[in-house]
Amino acid sequence: MSDDAPSFVRGIFAGAIHDSLLFPFPAPLSDRDPDEAGTVRRLLSELDRMSHGLIDSARFDEEETIPEDVIRAIADAGFLGMSIPREYGGLGLSASAYSHVFGALSSLDPSLGVLVAVHCGLGSKAIVLFGTDAQKQRYLPVLARGDTLAAYALTEPETGSDAQNILSQAQQNSDGSWTLTGHKHWIGNGQRAGVIATFAQTPIERDGKMILRPTAFIIRPDMPGFEVARTIRKMGIRGSTQAELVYREMQVPADHVLGIVGKGFNVAVQVLNGGRMTLAAGCTHGTKRILGQMVEFAESRVQFGRPIADFEITQRKLAGTATDAYAADAMLAELAHLADLPGADYSLEAACCKVFASEMLWRAADEMVQIAGGRGFVKPYPYERTLRDARINRIFEGTNDVLRLFISLNGIRGPAEELKELGIALHRPLKNLGLLSEFAASRIAERFGATPTLDVELHERLQGHARHFEKHVQELKDGAERVIREYRSEVVDRQQELERLSDMAIEMFATACVLSRTQQLLVARGAEGCTHELALCDLFVVASGRRFRVSRSALLSAQDELRRTVARVVRDAGGYAVPSTILPVETLVTQDEGR
Repeated sequence: MSDDAPSFVRGIFAGAIHDSLLFPFPAPLSDRDPDEAGTVRRLLSELDRMSHGLIDSARFDEEETIPEDVIRAIADAGFLGMSIPREYGGLGLSASAYSHVFGALSSLDPSLGVLVAVHCGLGSKAIVLFGTDAQKQRYLPVLARGDTLAAYALTEPETGSDAQNILSQAQQNSDGSWTLTGHKHWIGNGQRAGVIATFAQTPIERDGKMILRPTAFIIRPDMPGFEVARTIRKMGIRGSTQAELVYREMQVPADHVLGIVGKGFNVAVQVLNGGRMTLAAGCTHGTKRILGQMVEFAESRVQFGRPIADFEITQRKLAGTATDAYAADAMLAELAHLADLPGADYSLEAACCKVFASEMLWRAADEMVQIAGGRGFVKPYPYERTLRDARINRIFEGTNDVLRLFISLNGIRGPAEELKELGIALHRPLKNLGLLSEFAASRIAERFGATPTLDVELHERLQGHARHFEKHVQELKDGAERVIREYRSEVVDRQQELERLSDMAIEMFATACVLSRTQQLLVARGAEGCTHELALCDLFVVASGRRFRVSRSALLSAQDELRRTVARVVRDAGGYAVPSTILPVETLVTQDEGR
């Protein structure tokens, strides 16, 4: 990506609306590339065929594995080569096509989605983006055919989101080879993979001093010193494999460095941007699948003499889920379009999509359990499994808590440059956020500007929404400035404020995508042909605006200090700090000790 590439999300923090990035809405794939659209249709047809017997989610969950014949079938159909260029035997799908196919596959079975996401979107993608010609020739054809799986081993037990400070180390030997020592955790496909992109700290010279910086490597299980310590049992996505890997002075050839020595952080950042898009695609398609289950169940379940779909509370759940899915679809299409543009900076947009879609899926899965009642909580009904499977998405590819800090800290970098000491201070938390740091350090183009305007031609039906959008962008800018002025260099530790700014930006990005998508439909069909879409747009934009205003109103809240105070008391007490209304604390302690 280009160092000075504009970002829509970063821009709105400074009151700049880069509308050309989102308007007009991307044309359908069938219009842009009929051949690739044909490939997508073929893959979707294969998925439909496999869904009748071969892909059995209940079986995968119970047996906690995906059988080899299923992996072989998806490999033969081309799914394991989706992100690999055609010259290496893959399908070379664009980001738009890949996200569509992956979303359908992941919604069919989330565990299978994890396996494919790690293989295509992380492990193979790292080699596609940063491999040498020799590395690509050696490994990509094997991965495209599915002769083995790829994995991506970054996370460690001591460093989750703080991946910049991984503890694994690599020392170069006299012959140019490397000795890796370390411990990796939660590694998808780790037990099965034959090709793994991994990371370790390596010594490099900077300003005359030797320092440690991450370097990416390609490793294989047959390299001396590689060990699978154990596989991990999980609450959800049980069919997928996550493993602990140990490197005991593992010997890695000199030609297996991936990218540049000391620049592994850049490898990790760029690969994970794509990984967040992949996850957002799975969550978006998964939500639409759940919505279909909601309708089916609510229409068939009769209570008080009527289908529960007739009752307004159920209808609210259906409408809310449909509205969110409409927005997530628009966000995903825009994100995939940005990812297909050479040199585009879509890091913040990918984070916004990941947060929005993963939380949307969780709400939908929870509402499905609620609609199903007792049936939602038990087997053999699939709803409890869907809820378990959905929970991990708020943790995968950077937890949503950390991603919110990532969005806001990078968003305020532009305005913060006006305060020199804050600009300097922001380098520290960004680096401490591990994977979420250096990429933004040199790309702050926006500055304080005029009143923001959305300079695109919109249908009259959307112009009221556009005016509210412009007003909210101004309020985001004003809110960011207020927080900066209030806390100055301490803003880096005011995470409650940063969380609110991030939520405001996510809502604004989602709203802009919805307006762009709806405008495209209005141009194509006219208002009379878009009655349903306009209803979805209206519902979403109004609800999004209300959420925006809640976050805006909470900025500089006196309750933040109260929360910090209560948290200190709870920490000091080791839990709930108020005496029981039934027995005094001393009695409870004595009884506990008596056992």
